[in-house]
Amino acid sequence: MTVAELIEFLKTQPQDFLVAFKLYSEQCLLESGDITIAELGEPRNDGWVPNARSDRPKRTYLLFPGN
Repeated sequence: MTVAELIEFLKTQPQDFLVAFKLYSEQCLLESGDITIAELGEPRNDGWVPNARSDRPKRTYLLFPGN
């Protein structure tokens, strides 16, 4: 996926979502089908986003793939 393709794809997504990513140990080419919408926990002060838990607030994210 090129930057131009990513920009066009992002224009079709809800603009109020936060964007999160999973950490990579290696790299791979990004495809639009790899990007998902996920319910995850509220971000911590250090920027990390925990998995969703029933006893904690959740937010909707545009989630890029990782490992």
